[in-house]
Amino acid sequence: MSARQLIVLVIAAIAAIGALFLIRGLGARNDAPAEADAAAIAGEQVLVLARDVPQGAALQPSDLAVVLFPDDSIAPSFIRLSNQPSAQADFVGAVTRRAFAQGEPLTIGSVVQPDGRGFMAAQLQPGFRAVSIEIENTTAVGGFVQPNDRVDVIATYSVENREAGGEQILSNVILEDIRILALGETTQTQAAGEAPQVIQAGVAVLELSQEDARILAQADQMGTISLALRGVQVDTVGMQTRNGRRPGQGSGSVRVHAFGTVSGGSR
Repeated sequence: MSARQLIVLVIAAIAAIGALFLIRGLGARNDAPAEADAAAIAGEQVLVLARDVPQGAALQPSDLAVVLFPDDSIAPSFIRLSNQPSAQADFVGAVTRRAFAQGEPLTIGSVVQPDGRGFMAAQLQPGFRAVSIEIENTTAVGGFVQPNDRVDVIATYSVENREAGGEQILSNVILEDIRILALGETTQTQAAGEAPQVIQAGVAVLELSQEDARILAQADQMGTISLALRGVQVDTVGMQTRNGRRPGQGSGSVRVHAFGTVSGGSR
């Protein structure tokens, strides 16, 4: 081997060694931010939905996933694997009380184990009952009421007015801020579409306390029941009326909505 060839080999070897050290140095620099990022987002494993899930769905194994959440982003209602290691299996078969988006954490109280019961029983809040009433488009906001909407229930009935010599028509708000569970066979709220869905249903299913169910049954025998749709904005008066009442406790006093006098006839 000539001196020239030997010099070329030595230079090539030095270059290769230098390149190796350079690559290792770059790799170490790239690993440092990754390790720092991992340390920065250290948290806990939280149970989430692996896909969009509608209200009333029985959760399947493929519906559930586990995601690392930073400690400062974990709410007390989240289901953490540190507290319940078998959560991903425990919640298979549970029924959702509302719709979930993909990646949204599952929360305590948003699902219920049906224990062999049906869909509607799983949707009811503890202590409440599902009660059905007959409705028409004219008494249910023209068909624009949707499941999960909140309504006030108005009873219109006639009473004898001896002084006027006829009957007096009274209209009272008997229940406030009542949740609609279903309209006919429709149990899901409209999620998309170019126009509002009009639901043609002859029956509405309401979520009521035991006392409210009694009040509604009595009013239904007395006259006509109408539903007044409530807006989605926060109504502090309605919330206090509804949420401040224990299941089984009545709505209390009613308000006269309108009245008039007619002569002759009866309902």
